[in-house]
Amino acid sequence: MFSTLESSMATTATPTAAVGTEPGPAGLPAVLSAVHLVGITEAGMEGLALHLAGRSARVSGSAHLDEVGGHVAGRLRAAGVNVQGQLAEAEVGELSAMVWSRAVARSHPELDAALSHRVPVLARTHALALACAGFGGGSGLAAVWGSHSTATASAALTHLLDDGRTGWILNTPAPDAPAGHHGAARLVVDLSPDTATHETVPASPAYLPPGALARPTPAPAAMLITAIDPNAPHHEDLPAALAMAEHQARTASTVVVPDIAWWNKPLTFLRERLADRPGPEVVTVGYSSRCGVRIMELERVDGGGYWAELRYGKTKFRSVVPATGLHHAVTATCAVATALVLGEDPDAVAQRLARFGGVEGSMQRLGTRRGITVVRSRARHVSEVARDLQAAREIAGRGKVIAVLEPDGYTRTLAQAHSLGAALSHGHRAVLLPVAAGLPVLDVEDPLEAVAAAARKSLPAERVHTVRTGPSSPSAEEIVAGHAKDGDVVLVIGTHRAPAVAERLLALLDATP
Repeated sequence: MFSTLESSMATTATPTAAVGTEPGPAGLPAVLSAVHLVGITEAGMEGLALHLAGRSARVSGSAHLDEVGGHVAGRLRAAGVNVQGQLAEAEVGELSAMVWSRAVARSHPELDAALSHRVPVLARTHALALACAGFGGGSGLAAVWGSHSTATASAALTHLLDDGRTGWILNTPAPDAPAGHHGAARLVVDLSPDTATHETVPASPAYLPPGALARPTPAPAAMLITAIDPNAPHHEDLPAALAMAEHQARTASTVVVPDIAWWNKPLTFLRERLADRPGPEVVTVGYSSRCGVRIMELERVDGGGYWAELRYGKTKFRSVVPATGLHHAVTATCAVATALVLGEDPDAVAQRLARFGGVEGSMQRLGTRRGITVVRSRARHVSEVARDLQAAREIAGRGKVIAVLEPDGYTRTLAQAHSLGAALSHGHRAVLLPVAAGLPVLDVEDPLEAVAAAARKSLPAERVHTVRTGPSSPSAEEIVAGHAKDGDVVLVIGTHRAPAVAERLLALLDATP
């Protein structure tokens, strides 16, 4: 990401001296010893901040004013991180570096100040690579990468490896768990580039390159690759996604890849590419006898969850997988396979897996009112949306599923409009919220109507609603409350305004006789 910024933005200033890379607190490079994170409450940034704070770095961060008092900021402050609306310019000169998340698409006075003070501005991916550098070799670093579906995989792998000496940097935390933590023995990290809604790179200010500071390449002992798909704006087509996946895979000693017919066909191309020349050991996970980790059984059980039985060489693994939806169960099972490849004791893994609580906001049941169950989904890629809707049907049983969808980003929604609308056919009714965008105004066509038009090809027109802001327009929660019946499930999908819609819906159902 940082190399893109350097090549696309003119820079007139350079550091007056090379930035030191000698170890600082808890083995950190000196450039991370006193960092400020712009957009610290955004996905991916919270975990990085908590991990760095756990390694005795001095960490501060800025957030939008409506997030400074939120629960994420509260978790950060509890860990000793200073969260504020904007860093005072006088404090900028005391920093070793500033870290920027591309999810922040507003004015950047802090980055302007960093430029004037010759403070290196690092992309989040650069800072993440530096944080990983001390954990290469042996079993010190475990990673998850994918075009999508990495949140459950990385959270599950973290939970399975959490022996008191393991740290992690996640994009999305497990419920009631921190997104980042420091452990002296090893580190689990979600390397997915897709941490949040990215729409644009602001035209200003100019960005100060890190000068002599090299960007290391993390070298995981094991890397789980969950899926390879087009995923705008990160990789707009399959060849680009495949090239990025191969690049990531070749940094690892061992690559763990699902080999399940319905899961993700492009993973087959990755396995073929990796076999073309010497590289990492590839361990496949699937039902076939040719798989390195064979799934002997993965069946839904009464009362929720799935029963899993795996074989890896002479190792046998049996446990309940606490997951809603087969795709989440498969994802957790692949995390188990990765833990076994890393040499974890299968009994310890089974015990930890049984206590896995999933991911915050991912198929999370928020409550039931008047017999109507409200469930949150973090799905952003169309494959995730379709599979979470299928999982909601498991919860609903004979009831109906109402999808409340907040499409993620103009770029992604434009690319996926047709398939996103088609995915809504897994529900009975669809309520479409305005597209979540990094900027309030973008000079592109609003793709919401394209999604609605595609949805109306598989659902009756009267069951597809678009929510627009206006004094006489009904809200999403009013539309849902007017149609939901006892036994129905409302799946609220999105990460921007969607969570607040879910809360308002519960309050409205409470207030309605």
